Parts: sequence; C-alpha cells; structure tokens
Amino acid sequence: MGRRSNLIAIGISVLTGCLFWGSCSKENNPVKTDDQQTAVQTFTSTTGGKIETPSGNALEVIPGVVPGNQNGTPATVAFSVESPVQLPAPLPSGATQVGSCTRFGPVGFLFNWPVRVILSYPEGNDPASLFIMRYNAAQEKWFVVPASYADASKRVVGADVLELGEFVLVKLQGMGKLQAPDSQGGFEYGGESGYYYALTVKSVTFKYPAQAAWFNLVGVVAGASGSGPTGGPLQPTHAILPQGTYEIWITRTKPGTLTELPKTWTYTIPARGTIDNPLTSWGYGNTTGWTTLNSPSGGEWREGRPGEWPQPTNPMGTGEFQATLNWVNTSTTAADLDLHLYGPNNMHVYFGEDVSSDGSVMLDRDWQEETGNAVENIFSVKQMPKGSYTVKVHHFSGQPKSYTVRVIRFGSVRTWSGSISNGSDMHVITNFSIN
Repeated sequence: MGRRSNLIAIGISVLTGCLFWGSCSKENNPVKTDDQQTAVQTFTSTTGGKIETPSGNALEVIPGVVPGNQNGTPATVAFSVESPVQLPAPLPSGATQVGSCTRFGPVGFLFNWPVRVILSYPEGNDPASLFIMRYNAAQEKWFVVPASYADASKRVVGADVLELGEFVLVKLQGMGKLQAPDSQGGFEYGGESGYYYALTVKSVTFKYPAQAAWFNLVGVVAGASGSGPTGGPLQPTHAILPQGTYEIWITRTKPGTLTELPKTWTYTIPARGTIDNPLTSWGYGNTTGWTTLNSPSGGEWREGRPGEWPQPTNPMGTGEFQATLNWVNTSTTAADLDLHLYGPNNMHVYFGEDVSSDGSVMLDRDWQEETGNAVENIFSVKQMPKGSYTVKVHHFSGQPKSYTVRVIRFGSVRTWSGSISNGSDMHVITNFSIN
C-alpha cells in the first residue's frame, strides 16, 4: 500500500476496555512525576466547556473552536492539560519563570476560533507583573502572548490563542511594574449581546520601542470574549497590550446548533486606537484605565476570518485510545516521521496498513515531508482486543527532528518528547495492556 498524506479525519467517540499505563523501554521525557496533574475532555464543533487541573491550569473552549469535518459535519477533538512539564527550550535572557510550565493539547492543532489557556501562579505574586510566554516550535523561540484575563482571587492569568502547546508565566526584566509609565494598558470592546468577539492585531507602533523585542503581535489574537458563569458570551471583550497605536481586526461568532456549525464574521475595516496609559489593579475586579475600542463607520460584517489567522487543521479521529505524533517541518528542515501501533493478533497499524484487520484501530493522518505542523494520528474506532500494545516512532526520511507523542487512554493523558534522526532504531514510546 502506497504512502498517503493528510487523510480525511473522522471524529469518533467509542468505548474500550480498561487501559493501564505501561513501562517505557526508552523514556524520552523524564518529566512525568507523581505530582503531575492532567485533565482530558472532548468537545465537538458545536459544544464547549472548561477542563481544569486541581491547581487551576485550565482550557476554556466555546462552541465553534473545533473546525468541522471536510463534509461540513461537526467534528470531535480531545483537549488536554498537563502540568508540570519540562521547558521545551531555555527561556530567553531576562525572563524568569514563575510557577510551572504547562502543556495544552492537542499540540500543533490550529483552531477555528481562539481557545483560552489559563495558567495558575504561586501565592505572593502580582498578576500585573506576570507575562505569558508560548514556545513556537517552528521558530524554536519563546514569545510573549497578550493576556486577556486575570483573577487574583484564584491566582490565574489567561490568554486567547489559535494554537496550543507549552506555556509558562514569567517576569520580564525591566517590565511589569504596576502603574509605571511604560506598564501595559488595554482595549475594551463592547459588542452586541449574544456574540463572542475576538480582537486581532493588524499593525502596531509601540510607544516604547524597546518592548518590541518581547512582543511579536502582528496577526496575533490579543483577546476574546470569555463565557459567563451560566454560559454564553461574556461582554465586554478585553485585550491587555503594551502601550502604542494599533489597528485591530474585530471578529465575531455565534454558537451553532446540533446540526448547524457556528459561523464567523469579520468587520471589513480595522478599528484604530491608541493605548497611552497603563491599567490599574487589573485582575482584582476593579480594573480601570481601559481604552475604548469602537467599530469604525463605513464597514460591514462579512462572513470569514481575518486573513492573518492560519487555516484551521482538519480534525483528527479520537476515541478511548488515541496516539498523536507531532513535529514541525520547515522549507529547509523537513522530515517524514511515522507512528506505529503494535498489538495482539499480529496487529500493526501504520502508513502501510491504516486499519487493523479487526477494524478496531485506524490511522487517519499520515504526514510526509510537507511543511507545517506535521501530524500522524492513530485512534480506536471500537473496542480494542485484549492483549499487549506498543506505540513506536520511526524516522522514515529527511532531517533529524524533535517530536512529541500524546497518548490518551480511557480518559488519561501522557506526552513523551524526544529527537530522532534518519537510520535510527524505532523509538519505543510506551507499552500498555488491555485486560
């Protein structure tokens, strides 16, 4: 059977037998510790909710975040939170870590609408002095992402993003002192009731040019409407940003129905505004100093997303078992990695046999050396047979690569990371049994 790339994905939820974590013959990620907290939950294109670890690290998902299947039907994605995890790379000079690094999954998946990541911080810290950094695997760099939410009573700070991965709270040298002349300010946008809104930076001229080294804001979602305590959009929408002059795309969406996917509209003229003062006491419920942002006259709401937003990922299949391999290919450092599952009765699911002989497990995403966020995915379609299983990664061709493998089994999640080069033996990710 020939190799195929980007096979059509199907969102499926099924039941399997009891699954237990097995030993790993090659431990690529020694981060898994007794105090690591995890959470897993699936959402469809028309549902939303919140998943949270006991320490307060969480994901908030609204209806419409998950892209639909290629045939226009709702899809399903398994979301996960793991903390603490190892930093994928050292933080840049001048950034001091506060609290734990957290991995939000699925890694490398591009969503149809922003997802809110929420990070907890240790007692004794002022949220106004904290910044959220995300690791960009394609550029192998950490970047500050704009915060849009804070709750000092719960000791959490949040941001709205289109792509998940590793996030960490930091203090930045020379920045963050509350009410200092160069402290961050923010936009406040009041939209129509019943809509969720997102604010995306089209352009920026920093009031304090030195801050540009920390912020890569063009095309970045600066803030989005959260959900109210009883569900539905929470107005107004906030974006916490460095002081400066901005052009902002305003985008909105409305929850769909069980049979109709949510739609997205973008205002055809970007809003313009200047933040020239810091916020005061943000995160304590009495924040002042917001700069009002308004939709300019002469435009209209047109169906579609801002051109700066990346195209959403075609959803992958998910079940009670799901193994997802991720890596990043660039134009100069591309590779073809392969995900393999071995199981009882000579089961071997991979690019050469994408469905097991009993029809219980299938591979629905086989990525070769195309550029972008590379994904291979194997998942259970129905109850898997009893016996022993092994998940492996093989380097088929191309450049040496770092990778991650997220494995979900019966509501538990664990992620391994490693690096592999052409000609290497297969990396054994995990062994497990179904009894």
